[in-house]
Amino acid sequence: AATSGSSTIRCMRGHRVDANMVCGTCRPVLSELHAGAGAGHSITKKSVCDLLPSVVVVALWDADTQCFRNVGSGFVVDRKYGLVVTAGHILFNMVPGHDFGAPYFGLKNTKIAVGIIPGGCAGDENTADKTAFFRYFAEIVASDIHRVDACVLKITTRMENDVASDAQIATQSETLVDFQKEELAALKITRRYELEETVRVLGFNQGGEGLLEQGKHVNRSADFAKGYICKRFTASDDHSNSSDESSTNGGEFSPREEIVIMCPTIIGHSGGAVVSDEGKVIGILSRVDPAENHRCYLVPASEIKILISSAKRTVNAMSRSVDAVDAVAR
Repeated sequence: AATSGSSTIRCMRGHRVDANMVCGTCRPVLSELHAGAGAGHSITKKSVCDLLPSVVVVALWDADTQCFRNVGSGFVVDRKYGLVVTAGHILFNMVPGHDFGAPYFGLKNTKIAVGIIPGGCAGDENTADKTAFFRYFAEIVASDIHRVDACVLKITTRMENDVASDAQIATQSETLVDFQKEELAALKITRRYELEETVRVLGFNQGGEGLLEQGKHVNRSADFAKGYICKRFTASDDHSNSSDESSTNGGEFSPREEIVIMCPTIIGHSGGAVVSDEGKVIGILSRVDPAENHRCYLVPASEIKILISSAKRTVNAMSRSVDAVDAVAR
């Protein structure tokens, strides 16, 4: 059976047995995936390399110090509008208190830099360059920071050159982005997920690597971490949170819904896309449990979709306003 490629054999009593279990061999992955795809029983797993072209590094740049104030991850969710999803705490102050929710941490002279992997991740998975360079500037177009640790950015301008560090950003001239000419790749999002489902967190860890200490450099090499879904958490499960109004108006974070996964993430992965085997985004990484650092909380796709819809309305309204001004000028 092992040499002939037969998937089953029969014992002396006529029972059918998986030949791979008897022979100690592995089922051919490609044939299984393609055979089951039509029947809806199996899913073609997308490789990390296929997904990385849509993954971005997001940095808050302080023009006064000419340094990055905060760095995290994100992903392109819409090519037409140039929309990027990332974690709210990368760009907002989310420390409980009277300054909670302050955009750009209260800094007055900042820009949001977005880095992508030039040319995607083409080539052999083991040799392809997965290093990102900062190429775009963006602005926040949707957020709900008291309830959702996520925000949507719109890419607005492109730097004259791709840059590797914060020190180079100040010298870059900017041009408006024509998204029909840009080769952006986007990830699809889905509300569907199951407990025990395997997931992958895609992003740019900033926890240090080898001899490079945390905080001493900006890591632009994409990586991933594997985990699994263990729980769905909603605000109704937290009986200590008795007043929705007080938490919304107060200086604290009170999420409506989160997905809990077990995964060894690292600082910098915040905002990174958490994808299923199909390569669809089920959420983004929000935070790590302080008592158990492998227990992570995600902003679910259901909340992200609300923000995306809001972002598109905002972008369309801005476009209509610009058109109206141009019409008056003519």
